Amino acid sequence: MHIVNIHELHVMESRQRREFKPETIVELANSISSVGLIHPLVVRSEEGKMVLVAGERRLRALQYVWNFGQSVRCGEATFPEGDIPCVYQGELDPLTAYEMELEENIRREDLSWQERAQATSQLYELRKLQREKAGESANPAEIIHEISEEVYGNPDGGTYTNTREALIVSRHLDDPDVAKAKSARDAFKILKRKEELKRSADLGESVGRTFTSAIHQLLRGNCLDVLQTIPPGEVDVILTDPPYGIDADQFGDSGGKTPGSHFYKDDFETWSALMKVFAHEAFRVAKAQSHAYIFGDVDNFVFLKSYMSAAGWNCFRTPFIWVNPTAMRTPWVDMGPQRKYQIVLYAVKGNRPVTRIYSDVITYPSDENLNHPAQKPVALYQDLLRRSVRPGDTVLDPFCGSGPIFPAAHSFKCRAIGIEQDAAAYGISVARIQALT
Repeated sequence: MHIVNIHELHVMESRQRREFKPETIVELANSISSVGLIHPLVVRSEEGKMVLVAGERRLRALQYVWNFGQSVRCGEATFPEGDIPCVYQGELDPLTAYEMELEENIRREDLSWQERAQATSQLYELRKLQREKAGESANPAEIIHEISEEVYGNPDGGTYTNTREALIVSRHLDDPDVAKAKSARDAFKILKRKEELKRSADLGESVGRTFTSAIHQLLRGNCLDVLQTIPPGEVDVILTDPPYGIDADQFGDSGGKTPGSHFYKDDFETWSALMKVFAHEAFRVAKAQSHAYIFGDVDNFVFLKSYMSAAGWNCFRTPFIWVNPTAMRTPWVDMGPQRKYQIVLYAVKGNRPVTRIYSDVITYPSDENLNHPAQKPVALYQDLLRRSVRPGDTVLDPFCGSGPIFPAAHSFKCRAIGIEQDAAAYGISVARIQALT
């Protein structure tokens, strides 16, 4: 290693046309102050001048360090202000020269993200090769951390993540969708999405030909009693339409659509006691990463949300809205209006991601009524499930009523568990399952 005084070092004008972001220079200067200069600058002798070959960003960072009156460490030596540790271009072995060239390329401002990802990948492979030749452990995380620190001057979580993602997408630049992304971050999201779709397809294929209606399970009885028989962590998604606590048992015959009415007591006190216990049981039977969709009433949404939150669920702040253009009920017959929407509480256990971002306003008409007073359309259940499930998942409806959960889950090759205590509704659900192929 040689020492060149800063006044003797000549930086070509062609290099000076490059722009350097001040914040990146500061980050590198902070790194040099704390851990020293990892690589000396590379120079060559040309017509009696010492010309900078590689390391202009490091040179600017050194000047920043000296402005604060600090000396610079490089290897075992300490260098005062103005003295720059350098190596001559001809003294570098091929691997080291290539490594420093890659580092310089990664820092270039005019590189596309694709070029930067490729350079990062090449640098990673070079570091790995150097460690293996030296008989050292080629730990991937350590190498990524080194690259983040030496190239970006800041080994924090953000730069580590960026380096890691660059390495991943660099292996998939032959994919047109990945290659044409606007940024490495967007490319990583596209790649992640494709991998999730492939995993779902593989699961569907594995379930495929063996998937029959016999997979599903319909249980008769009070939901709180039956829930206790389900093992902890059994289900991936809970989708259910429980009582609303709005005295629905006094509504009559559901607008003439059903011969009976709500068979259960639906005052607020009964509903509140039921849902407090249900929220905890639902949390218990749900897997560590799971979703829940719970239908409810506007007046009681805040209470339902509080019960679910107290049980451990992370509840979305506002409800989903189901718009039913065929709804006929008019609570105030003489003054209107017709009620055309219902609400759904969305809750998450753990941090299970959705399969895709969909709207929180959903429009589906009613299905042909099967003689159930609160029947929901199968398409509505499919819309909610598609946000959360993959083939092979288990879904649960503890208040399954006429059983739309079964055809909805079946369409995604998911196993459905339904609980229902009313004999007539139970029979409708049985017929639904028997109709599945």
